[in-house]
Amino acid sequence: MKRVFIILLVFCFSCAEQKDIQVDIYGISFTCPSGWKVTEKEDYEDTWYISIEKKGFSSSGLVNISFTKEDYELDEYLQIFQESFLNQKVIRNLVFQEAKEEYYGQYKGIVSTYNFVTLSVKHDGKMYVFHENGITMCIIHQGAVEDREKNLRGFEIIEKSLSLKKGIN
Repeated sequence: MKRVFIILLVFCFSCAEQKDIQVDIYGISFTCPSGWKVTEKEDYEDTWYISIEKKGFSSSGLVNISFTKEDYELDEYLQIFQESFLNQKVIRNLVFQEAKEEYYGQYKGIVSTYNFVTLSVKHDGKMYVFHENGITMCIIHQGAVEDREKNLRGFEIIEKSLSLKKGIN
């Protein structure tokens, strides 16, 4: 009987609804949605990188946040990230749309949508670039086209909750 109780207790905890968590790192904060996790973070002194991925082997949601104290023109910073995608050998049929003005949450900048194929799976995404508090930031939202609706909630939570502190580390 005791064994059955323990098994049921473990099962209940494993099925419990996960909660969104607040992340504070490198002078920025955002809400990491339930079902997503910070998978990578790098501090290169004046440039930082954070990767947030949807949990699960078959999940495709990805948000990359890269920012620097360097004062880039928005188009120039966007081009750096677009060129890095063009140099990836696993990406096929990559097409970028022309950048246009758009807000990322409360931050006004530019965005370029794109699509490509990798491992026979169609993907799409958006590259947002903006200036704020002495930094230039690029945020990438990307996922498989078939997962677009599944990823939307996570993308929206991160976007709406992003906050940059004055005096980034």
